[in-house]
Amino acid sequence: MSKIDYLASGFIEPLKTYVQELDLPAAELLGEMRQELESPNVSAQRFCQLLESVWQLDPVDALGVRLGLSVQPRHFGVLGYMVSSCGTLGQALARYHRYHALLQGGLVSRAWLRDGVLYMRWTQAVANTPLASEFSLAGFVSLCQTLIGRPVTPLRAGLPFPRPRDGSVYQVLLGCPVDFDRSAIELAIPAHLLALSISSKDPYLLRLLEQQAQALLEQAPRLEGGHMGAFFSRVQEQIVESMKNGDVSAESVAQALGCPLRTFYRQLRTAGYSYRGLLAHTRHTLARQYLADPALAQTDVALLLGYSEQSSFIRAFRSWTGTTPGAYRAGLARKGKDASGRDHGE
Repeated sequence: MSKIDYLASGFIEPLKTYVQELDLPAAELLGEMRQELESPNVSAQRFCQLLESVWQLDPVDALGVRLGLSVQPRHFGVLGYMVSSCGTLGQALARYHRYHALLQGGLVSRAWLRDGVLYMRWTQAVANTPLASEFSLAGFVSLCQTLIGRPVTPLRAGLPFPRPRDGSVYQVLLGCPVDFDRSAIELAIPAHLLALSISSKDPYLLRLLEQQAQALLEQAPRLEGGHMGAFFSRVQEQIVESMKNGDVSAESVAQALGCPLRTFYRQLRTAGYSYRGLLAHTRHTLARQYLADPALAQTDVALLLGYSEQSSFIRAFRSWTGTTPGAYRAGLARKGKDASGRDHGE
């Protein structure tokens, strides 16, 4: 595992709960998990180490599956909230596929429909140990089950490691035949499940979360690949998270990431960024996304971007674009009229 990748730290929560419920002797490990949970992301290598530590405490068969089956949408971070806001499972899985880079940079997935079956295959560049692969497969099954509020019985599953001594436990836990020694993690489910509705659907929240996700993905390629690309993504995600409580200071973001402030500044300089410039760039990108949504009031946009005063947002937006948020939104409305063939005088 020489590459560096990150995933949502929420995936540590099922591990922590498992250790606590079994009352395993792991006070130090629990402390390490709590510390990792303070950041929105955890390195894939570190997550694999935590999985291995739990297995050392309780070396049961298919431990990764057992842990993954307790995963909830909230553990997937912003992607989990997004898919929970979709109308159907099909819509949720389409967005999962589109935005999975926000969940784990090294995740490569493919899905296709054939003869009434949805087939899925995915690989994880760094989180690719047997335990992590089991966890990923079972976590995805659990996500689908939670979204539609009923059990999902897969038709077949596959895992990229040799068949263990007792492979039958995997079939018992997942409820379907499981193949081993595959080239990727595999899952097949009945296609009719895609039409089932999600009770927590929220079109307004979905639109908002999708705007955030799209804006972040559009910026990601600038530093894609390597350690600095991963660090850049973590900082950006933490900035968006910190906007919720209005504290987007470098000190607050660095602390949330568990990074000393001097190291934080140095890594940003190495990537060619200043923190102030990155914060402004992220706010500017999200502001344009939010202002394009007529359902959002300008005061809502200011709050979403972490401004306590609307006047501060107006000044900042003018410095980025040379115009006010209101004028920018009016310009978008005029373009919309032009696109629909209407005359400005109508």
